[in-house]
Amino acid sequence: MRYLLVLFLHLPFVALAAPYPATSSSALTTPEKGLYFLHRGFTLKTEGTDWVPVSNSEQSLLDTVRFSSKENSKSGSLSIRTDKVAKNASLELYTRKWMRDYPNYGFEVISAKNFSLNGSPALVVDMLSRTKNKQIRQVILKNEDRVAIMTCLDDKKNFSKSLQSCNQIMKTFAWSSQQTPSEKPEPTARPAQ
Repeated sequence: MRYLLVLFLHLPFVALAAPYPATSSSALTTPEKGLYFLHRGFTLKTEGTDWVPVSNSEQSLLDTVRFSSKENSKSGSLSIRTDKVAKNASLELYTRKWMRDYPNYGFEVISAKNFSLNGSPALVVDMLSRTKNKQIRQVILKNEDRVAIMTCLDDKKNFSKSLQSCNQIMKTFAWSSQQTPSEKPEPTARPAQ
């Protein structure tokens, strides 16, 4: 009887656990709940959309995660990239230097506007590709020495539908107050007494 009681009390914890340690397949870390990216320094929820993280088949030097619809992964996509910057660098200076290069890559900047997203300064940039019939919205956020660049991309004719899901996901972005292991300060030694 005692064993049944212990089993009954531990069953809820086991049911929500990941099948393998250190994997992100636990019910508590699904992308819908927002904790999936906590180890990267932010939270992001996909609740209310059918978008899921998609594995990237190409090797990239950039720390990027891509989302797309479960039903049609060939349609629109949302990618999130994080970057380190100087703490004193402004969001405007960071974005101005690469916005000048967009026309060289075939993009026409339609609009750029500053706003605040969940208490963080942000910039939204809308663009059109002159050669590939694509439309893009980028949202760039800065927090101390970190920047997140979220890019929504789709064909011009399907962009407004994809943008609804992108905006719903992007609105949930929040920087984590928890420090990642690489950001934790080194312990200082105590003076000998």
